[in-house]
Order: sequence, then C-alpha cells, then structure tokens
Amino acid sequence: MWGSEERYSADFALGRIAKWRRIVGGVMVFCMADQSTELREYVYLDWGRMRSLAAQLGIDAGAEIHSAEREGVFAEVEKQLGARVMRVDSGFDFAKWTVQNFRDGEFVSASGAIRLMDYTFLAQALSGLPAVLRKMSKLEMDALRSSEEGRRMSKTAIQQRSQENQVAIQKVEEFKIEELGTVVRNLYGDVVRIKIRPSAEHAGAVLIGSGYVGNFSDTPAVLSQKYGIEINAPGWVVLAQINASGGGEALAPIPVGNRMEDSFEQLAMLMNNAFKVASAPAFPGVSVTPLGIYRKVG
Repeated sequence: MWGSEERYSADFALGRIAKWRRIVGGVMVFCMADQSTELREYVYLDWGRMRSLAAQLGIDAGAEIHSAEREGVFAEVEKQLGARVMRVDSGFDFAKWTVQNFRDGEFVSASGAIRLMDYTFLAQALSGLPAVLRKMSKLEMDALRSSEEGRRMSKTAIQQRSQENQVAIQKVEEFKIEELGTVVRNLYGDVVRIKIRPSAEHAGAVLIGSGYVGNFSDTPAVLSQKYGIEINAPGWVVLAQINASGGGEALAPIPVGNRMEDSFEQLAMLMNNAFKVASAPAFPGVSVTPLGIYRKVG
C-alpha cells in the first residue's frame, strides 16, 4: 500500500488529492492534483447531498471514507462547480437582489454575518430559567445583606429589592415556557436555523436555511460558546442551494373524489400555512439549503 491512511486523510483534507480509487486487495491508487495553499476548518457539512453532487461530477466519493476525506471531496466539488456558483458578499450588487435573480437549485457561496439559531436547545435552556433565576436571586440577596451597601440599606429597602426579583421571576414563569418548548420542538425538531446577512447596509437581504444538528462538527451549543449566536469574521463561507419553489400564491385543493383523502389534504394545507407563518422566509429573505460552512485558516 502506498502511504499510510493517516497521511492520506490529512493530504486529502488539504486538497492535495483530488481523486482516488480502490483496487482489489485494498490497495489504493491516488491521482495527484495541484498543490493547494488554502486551509479550511469545517463546522457543517451535508455529506449526503455533497456525495450526490460528487457522483454527478465524476468525483469518486466511496462510502467508507473519513471526515477529513469528505472535506476534501467537498473542496473538489466546490472547485468543479466553478462558474455555476453565485457569489454573495458585501460586494454583491444588491440592485439584483430580486425574486427573479434567485433561481431554484442555483448554487450560492455566501459570506458575511452568519447566525446559528438552535431554537430547540434554547427552549431546553429556558425550561430551567425560573429555577436559575430563583437561585441567583437568593445569592444576590445574601451577598447584599453582608455587603457595605446592604448594611446602609433599611430592612424595607432590602425587602423591596427581593420583591422586585420575585416579580421578575413570576413574569418569566407566566410565559409558560414548557408549552413554548413543546411548540418549538414540534416546529424545528433537530434542525438549526442558519441565517446569512451578506451586508449590514442591506439588513433585509438575508439567506435563510435549516441544517441538521448531526451535520455539525461541534454541537450548536459549543459553537455558541465559541462565537456567540452570530459569527461575523472574515474568511467564513456558506455554500448552499437556493430554494425557490414559486409557491407564493394560495394553494388550491386537488380533489380525488375520496372524501377521507380530500379531508386529509385540506388538513395538510392548513398545516402548511401554519408552518409557512412559523418558519418560511418571505422575500427579501431567500430560502436556501446549506451544503457546508467553513472558515479559511492559516
């Protein structure tokens, strides 16, 4: 066998190996590509979709390959897509940000402020918020009573401060967070909303998509701890596909004559309208399917 598996994986991730194939007996034969100086760190990769694109472009992407090799396949797919990819960043001509200019299935490479919203994780965190606030209020009041400020305050003033904290906690509990969490989990499930704003001067021009939690290299909670909910730094790129179904008009029933099925269709149409209200972007927001998120390093 030529080279070790570890060396091969590292080289593939750096973009030094474009294609490979397996020979009977487990021996691998590599086809070397031009040296690449661009290093990347991937935080999201939709391997299923990328593997399909790779197959259509003639790029070998076998089933038994590791994450570093998948990143190499991604880089090669992106390279071969070439002029098919529309570049959207702060230099984009926003006069062309029109419904007609975003075609269904078109590839887009976007940079700018990237916001990752894991609403399910947020709902879980909020469910424990009242208990956390009560504990923090107790710690605050204990610290206040033993401080110089507390010694100067009257007993009535300290009681008023404690009552203000209790009122704030009560308002949080009135939000019925458990019920809200159930709604959020049903609507968003195991997906993270991904929003890209290419230019702060055109705040309404936003690309909006959903990514499965399992496609992230880190959990969204870890990414949030690293970067906050928004990543706004040079070198970050989102490769995605436009979703433009053209379904802006109201849906009309397509009856089949079976009363039960026609009733189910009516119910499905009502649910579709509810989902559109809850999560479907409206122009100038543009719906996308994220394929990968990475930053250029080094």
